[in-house]
Amino acid sequence: MIHILDTRQLGHAGIVAVTALETNDGVALFDTGPESTFDNVISDLRKAGLDAKDVRHVFLSHIHFDHAGAAWRFASPSRTGGSATVYVHPRGAPHLIDPTKLVESATRIFGDDMKRLWGKIASVPQEDVRILEDNDVVRVPPFEIRSIATPGHASHHHVYHWDDNVFGGDIAGVRIGNGPPIPPFVPPELHVESWRNSIAKIRKLNAANLYLPHFGRIDGSIPEHLDLLDERVARWSEWFREKIRSGADENQLRSEFAALEHSEINASFNDSRLFQPSTAGLVTRHTSLVTLYEGADPSYMAVGAALRYWKKYHPEGVAS
Repeated sequence: MIHILDTRQLGHAGIVAVTALETNDGVALFDTGPESTFDNVISDLRKAGLDAKDVRHVFLSHIHFDHAGAAWRFASPSRTGGSATVYVHPRGAPHLIDPTKLVESATRIFGDDMKRLWGKIASVPQEDVRILEDNDVVRVPPFEIRSIATPGHASHHHVYHWDDNVFGGDIAGVRIGNGPPIPPFVPPELHVESWRNSIAKIRKLNAANLYLPHFGRIDGSIPEHLDLLDERVARWSEWFREKIRSGADENQLRSEFAALEHSEINASFNDSRLFQPSTAGLVTRHTSLVTLYEGADPSYMAVGAALRYWKKYHPEGVAS
């Protein structure tokens, strides 16, 4: 059985999910959410008749704090009463074991909001970390879970494939209420060509179910979801290229890109066919869809990511 656990990040339901798979060897989590929401995840586990000590495996898509910040809480018996193995891309493992550089990098972006957003950040014991390479398979009876290297959002990104299921991490997009799928461009590792190749890898799996950290299992056609995501990766990156080449500064880019993204989100919200009834009700009762998307993937992050991408990889493309 698969459970979607809502971290309720910053008090918002439906923006950051943890996917839990029941196995014959305890619970396997796909991502953990930030440490600041650990208690919420445990609460949802208990609603499913499970507990922290039942978590034996933690598969991380990547090590950004909204996905891996609570990994250390599941890895040590003294912290949860259980002891999980944490599986991660080789580039991510050193930063789980010693998060000092990761914290320094994130603090430059989030400043004084670090604790409020992410909670306490601590190391995962080295003995609890298992590195997975591309196409490695972990046997968690009765499942065989395969890691697939999928860079683009981050160089240390994996998706996980078992049976007819894929856990897509951030490379498979953010989709609140089943529409629209957007690519979370974040610094410092955005690489557009790799992202599009990673989408092609996911497409070839022909999975029946796609689970997203932002948020949950998608309804509808997975090929259509991936096509819409791929189109937006290409179009948004070109939008940034044209704006940077025309001389737009960072403040202008933030304002104009937020307007672009919000207009596309609102356009999808106006089409009721794109919404799961439960999520549509959540949006209309509590907050706007744009607010939920901003909570899951702040639009301003895309600006720093795009500036770095174009200036590092294609400087000729943005020369005025």
